[in-house]
Amino acid sequence: MEMKDIVAKVNYFAGLSKKRALTEEELSERDKYRKLYMEKFRAQVKGHLDRIKIVDDKEKLN
Repeated sequence: MEMKDIVAKVNYFAGLSKKRALTEEELSERDKYRKLYMEKFRAQVKGHLDRIKIVDDKEKLN
């Protein structure tokens, strides 16, 4: 599932919860999408950090 689809589901449940109390099934599904969002978010950040190369001035001079 793509991140935009996950965000749409999370936002759907957030909007719904402002209108009325969520059912147990809806709470469970909301939690599933929140967890999935955090997993994908962490993976994206880790991927970005893994591609960063640190270069200091000593390496540039040699």
